[in-house]
Amino acid sequence: MTEHRNHRYAVAVVHHHGRWRCTRLERTALTGLDEAISAVREAGAGGADAVFGLLNADESFFLIVRPTPAGTDLMLSDARAAERHTMAAQVLATLRADRPDRDRPGPWPAGAVGILADLGITPADMATLLRAGLVPDDQLLSLAEQGGFAAEFAQARQ
Repeated sequence: MTEHRNHRYAVAVVHHHGRWRCTRLERTALTGLDEAISAVREAGAGGADAVFGLLNADESFFLIVRPTPAGTDLMLSDARAAERHTMAAQVLATLRADRPDRDRPGPWPAGAVGILADLGITPADMATLLRAGLVPDDQLLSLAEQGGFAAEFAQARQ
C-alpha cells in the first residue's frame, strides 16, 4: 500500500471490448462535481461497456462518479468531508443528503454504495473497505484490485 500522503488525482476507468483502460483526467476534474462528471462522460464516449471515475480529491475522502443513461450515480466515501471540501458538499447537495454529525465515529458514506456491484464489489464489501482505516488512495487501489484493473489503475494514478 502507499505511504500516507495527499495524492490528488482523477482517473477514468473504461471497459471496452473486454479490456480495461484507465486514464488520468485533467486536474480540472477535481475542481467541482460538474467538471468531474463531464470529464468522466467524455472519457467514456465511444460505446464503452462501462465507465466510471475514481477521484482522490483529498486525504479524507474519495468519490466515484458513474454516468448512466438516466443521469449519474455518485458515491462519496465520507460525507463528513462536506464540512471542509466544496466538491464533497456539491455531492451531498446533488444527492439531497443531510450532512452527518461530525462527531459520529467512522466513515459516513453517501450515495450509491453498490455503485460497483456489477464488478463484484458489493455494498458489504464497500462498507468493509471504508471501515478498514485506509487512506483514500489505498482504498481506491483496493477497489481496482477487486475490480480486476489494478495494474492499469496504478499506472494511471501516478
